[in-house]
Amino acid sequence: MNQLKMQKPVDLPSKDPGLQMTQNALDHIRRSLAKSASKPIGIRVGVKKAGCSGYEYVLEYAYPQSKKEVDYAFITEDVTVLIDKEIYLKFFQGGTVMDLKKEGINEGLHFDNPNVGHQCGCGESFTLVDEE
Repeated sequence: MNQLKMQKPVDLPSKDPGLQMTQNALDHIRRSLAKSASKPIGIRVGVKKAGCSGYEYVLEYAYPQSKKEVDYAFITEDVTVLIDKEIYLKFFQGGTVMDLKKEGINEGLHFDNPNVGHQCGCGESFTLVDEE
């Protein structure tokens, strides 16, 4: 995986590498942003309880006015990824890498997350290592 250098939040826990992103993921996000008429600055990444394993990732467009004080902002070139600090610390901390995954005719963003203990068979939902 070709990981890009991302600007990390200054208040990120020490020794945490922060969220990483591959060039393929960045290109995919850029294409999506370009199609939107509402001019987002990037994406917001979250997690919700769902699926057969417990949690699933949630992605939505992020706008300048949607950034909150409780967010970490990871910036690479012209794309911002916002993640609520509490969600980041519980689910993403430790070197999660966002990549574009292609399987047949399907493609989408995929998270290589060191905190995931188990994923369901379809890969849509997961549990954390400390919850197994």
